[in-house]
Amino acid sequence: MSSKFISLKYPTFLQNELWLLKRNRMSGVQIAQNKRISRATVSKTLKKANERVKSLLENAARMNRIQIKILNEELGYVKGYSHMFKLEAHITFSPINGVHVWYDHKGKCESCEDLTNCREVLLQEFKERNLQVPHTAIRPTDLSDLLFEKIEERLK
Repeated sequence: MSSKFISLKYPTFLQNELWLLKRNRMSGVQIAQNKRISRATVSKTLKKANERVKSLLENAARMNRIQIKILNEELGYVKGYSHMFKLEAHITFSPINGVHVWYDHKGKCESCEDLTNCREVLLQEFKERNLQVPHTAIRPTDLSDLLFEKIEERLK
């Protein structure tokens, strides 16, 4: 029996920096000019960053037994289905938050121990993606619905 070990690496500081600029709709040429590096360096760095983000997202899906329906490494996003929980699932990658797995459910946020942390992570996702939040008092379960809706709009 052969065992396959997966070597996962998060993107480097430079890869994260360029990846975020690209995710926020800067062109490769604009990134090269902004960072004063060659377009070839931008292209090579983004390719490696996307490979690492894709591996992280696929591994999170595999570990959480989520069947992938949509995977977009450039946006750091997976939409899938958890047969174990019988729920839609989303996986996000952010240089600050890392990898997060979210399940579609209408939770009772007010009584949840993780309310503050959950809200902070979601608000950071909005910030990094340059997305507007209608108001921060919105429940995390509703914030997550809005986040995934806005991400999926960008996929069209």
